Amino acid sequence: MQRGYLTPDQLPQVRSYQQQKGCSLGVALKELSIMNENQYITVLSQVNQVELLKHWLVQQKHRLDLGIARIRPPAYWSHAEVFPCAWQDAHTLVLAVTERSYEHARSIVQHIWPRINFVPLLATSVEITRLVVQLNLGKQLVQSGAITTQQWQDILEIYRRTGSPIGQILTRLNHIKPQKLLHILVDLTGCPSYSNLIGTPLWSMDEHLVRQFDPKLMTNRLFIPLHHLDEYTLLVMVQDPLDMRVDSQIHKQFPGVEITKVLGTESDITYLIDGVFRQLFSWQAVYRLAARSPRESATQVFTPIQILCIYVLLVLFLWGLLNHTAFTLSLVMSIVNLFYVTAIGFKMLLSLVGAVDRKHYAEPAEIASLRDDELPIYTILVPVYNEPEIVSMLIKGLGQLDYPHEKLDVLLLLEEKDRVTIEAAKAAHPPHYIRFIYIPDSKPKTKPKACNYGLAFAQGEYLTIYDAEDIPDPDQLKKAILAFRHGPPDLVCVQAALNYFNRDENFLTRMFTLEYSYWFDYLLPGLDSLRLPIPLGGTSNHFRTDRLLELGGWDPFNVTEDADLGIRASQRGYRVGVIDSTTYEEANCRLKNWIRQRSRWIKGYMQTWLVHNRDPWKSLKTLGLGNWLAYQFFIGGTIVCFLSNPILWLFFIYAAISRAPWLEQLFPGWMLYISLFNLILGNSIGIYLNMIAVFRRKYYNLTLYALLNPIYWLLHSAASYMALWQLFTKPFYWEKTIHGLSKVGHGATPLGKTPQPQGN
Repeated sequence: MQRGYLTPDQLPQVRSYQQQKGCSLGVALKELSIMNENQYITVLSQVNQVELLKHWLVQQKHRLDLGIARIRPPAYWSHAEVFPCAWQDAHTLVLAVTERSYEHARSIVQHIWPRINFVPLLATSVEITRLVVQLNLGKQLVQSGAITTQQWQDILEIYRRTGSPIGQILTRLNHIKPQKLLHILVDLTGCPSYSNLIGTPLWSMDEHLVRQFDPKLMTNRLFIPLHHLDEYTLLVMVQDPLDMRVDSQIHKQFPGVEITKVLGTESDITYLIDGVFRQLFSWQAVYRLAARSPRESATQVFTPIQILCIYVLLVLFLWGLLNHTAFTLSLVMSIVNLFYVTAIGFKMLLSLVGAVDRKHYAEPAEIASLRDDELPIYTILVPVYNEPEIVSMLIKGLGQLDYPHEKLDVLLLLEEKDRVTIEAAKAAHPPHYIRFIYIPDSKPKTKPKACNYGLAFAQGEYLTIYDAEDIPDPDQLKKAILAFRHGPPDLVCVQAALNYFNRDENFLTRMFTLEYSYWFDYLLPGLDSLRLPIPLGGTSNHFRTDRLLELGGWDPFNVTEDADLGIRASQRGYRVGVIDSTTYEEANCRLKNWIRQRSRWIKGYMQTWLVHNRDPWKSLKTLGLGNWLAYQFFIGGTIVCFLSNPILWLFFIYAAISRAPWLEQLFPGWMLYISLFNLILGNSIGIYLNMIAVFRRKYYNLTLYALLNPIYWLLHSAASYMALWQLFTKPFYWEKTIHGLSKVGHGATPLGKTPQPQGN
């Protein structure tokens, strides 16, 4: 009465009904439609100070042990309306009881387990039925021939070890198809299936009701409310009718409501959520970052201030050429040479620091000590576009990850109009931990937009991205989790190394391998050791999902969204680290394809540099002088070196051939020495740094190819000028890299055999 459920006028009616029927107060209130059972036990738990079963189950430290209940047939517990949940200690049993069984629960325990105490948990009769159904499920599956008795014992062991829902274990480990499990649960629970409701008066969906729930919550818990059956009853579609965490979430929104469940598969629920929120997800995938932080988005290539600065510098340069030609050219050459020598020195420093780095190496014993029940759900985003020929290899590679497959949440991101790849993916019959997410057809058609759309459906506490041709080390996810656990609270992302399985195919693949080995084995560890901003690679970067959402996801208008995100994280005060794990992918083996890919990357670096220099003083204040300079030389230095490299070579060649006297005016004495340093020692250092890259991975056969780096750098320069042209003409155009061109198979580098550091 104090809580308003019962009025003083109704009390005599309730007492009279109890006397006539000989029932409990809770039953009387329910049958008189005054209060449902869930509302009643909630109040009863507060009065008696007894915890509710649904609250006990959602606590991560608690694990339901179905093995205890096997001491009696399932029908016994159903009739008694009690259920043994777990051992609190050697002498105390945790027991779920209903309001009606509360008083005689002690006699039941003493009869089965003499001299054992018990801790009661209040539950509704429906909740007890769900526990009994879960106990019955194994019997039904074995009798139907879906699984063997031994398989059921193995499933229970996985359930005890990991805490994953039994339905998820059954389907994601391919013991049974989702539709088959759904039909069995329909028989056991009496809940109708989604397909049986279609076409009946009961089937409808109140989108206004659905929008009252967070789509992220519904995606994670796999439920969607459909409509109110009456004032006190809500019809809800669920994947797992035994997961009472869903009830807990619904009761937060609608306290005390009676829940009637209809069963659907994970795909059914994902499809319905996508249908309701499709426009919102699509808008967020494209404009979330731009709307939240417009100055951090590349939607605007140049700001008015940047345009003004470029215009003023260009006018001054042209005026100087016309009026003070020698001085202007000398000044420009001096600035370029100074920038060049500083960038070389900075990379040399990073290489030395990265060469002695050892803190990123996880011990095998530490990886082996990770318990499956402590591992969280891990989301893997795999954007695939126009790549039907490698889908089957992708699925096979993901299947070799050393991680509980029932805790994998793999989202295959497919463009809705890419029918060829969609059909290839279906034909590959992927395991049930892989979901298909169809990306709406809209501009820009980029990888970051697809990843942002997939982010809306991510269930994992952690998240990573793999490209379709990637072969990650099997233990990479576990290494990432260890890095986050041992890292500081502000660690938002860790980057695994990238390398190539077709490194010996031709000149391009060899040079690409040298470049990546140096980049990921020396430069990035050096940046991490010095706590400097790290531009991420396009794949195998592992995030805390909540922090990724906080950062606004990826910028779909930046064509190297990964590098931009790494710098943006640093600008927000977060850290990005590296881990000692490798993902092998396909190195570009054709020149035209390589130029297209590299021009996109360099154009993205240009976009990133422009975006994060829109407010240099704010960036300087946020990052600090050291981090700010590191960013300028690492991102800006890369661009300047690639653009200036052919100009400097042309000047050198012209001077060597013509020996024109006027060239001496361009290089004052001190600048001549710096230029000679860049020419002789600078190039030698660049070659040497790529040469040492072979030692950590024992790619000794590539050593001499480092001498050909000047040729490779000229290819970079060609791609850079193409990137510069597109920055003005097609800033958001995504140069698609064609995969599957290599004649070397994916098995060229055995999984799990990453070469170990040798101390060089």
